[in-house]
Amino acid sequence: MTVISRLFGYFEEGLLNLLITMMTLLVFGEVIARFFFNTGFLWIQELTLTLCGWFVLFGMSYGVKVGAHIGVDAFVSKLSGKPQKIVAIFACLCCLVYCGLFLKGAWEYLSQMYQIGIPMEDIDLPGWLVHQLDPDYAWETWRIDVEDGAVPIWLSQSILLIGFSMLTWRFIELFIAILKNQAVGFQLADEAKDSMHLIDEAAQSTSSEKQENDKDAK
Repeated sequence: MTVISRLFGYFEEGLLNLLITMMTLLVFGEVIARFFFNTGFLWIQELTLTLCGWFVLFGMSYGVKVGAHIGVDAFVSKLSGKPQKIVAIFACLCCLVYCGLFLKGAWEYLSQMYQIGIPMEDIDLPGWLVHQLDPDYAWETWRIDVEDGAVPIWLSQSILLIGFSMLTWRFIELFIAILKNQAVGFQLADEAKDSMHLIDEAAQSTSSEKQENDKDAK
């Protein structure tokens, strides 16, 4: 499981970097097109919103891994030993139930979108790919209308199922780690501590610049 988790982590990091890079390039290209060429592309806006959704929902599990989520631990932090473990297990089970509800809802929603075959408004598949597809196979299997060539909504929003499946996997990993006493609970982001760390770095940088300026003045 450790090897699978490590490979899974590499895959997460690589895909998240790819998604944020693509969003940055798309937004940059749209800004250049609008302000310098007085034009725009409708598909860029829809694609950027889709990638943003993939980035957020795909990043949920990575946030659990690196402790980037924000939570309230004022009560749990005062516990120790067996009571803390019991609370952590209960919290983890609640998260798994939460993921289960979303997985059920995502499956029902995507199933309906698949059955209806609703396409996206402005994003089309490459023409060379659509022309190679058999019309009956494309519709019956992928819900792609070769005459329209638009990307089906169920495919673009499949991240709902993928993201919460990955999040469930992370919570299962955490649950097992708690049972084996390899973890005491959730790792949560400490905004106050991070802010103070940034302030200290800024103060040290300012102090160093001042010392260099005093040396130059002498």
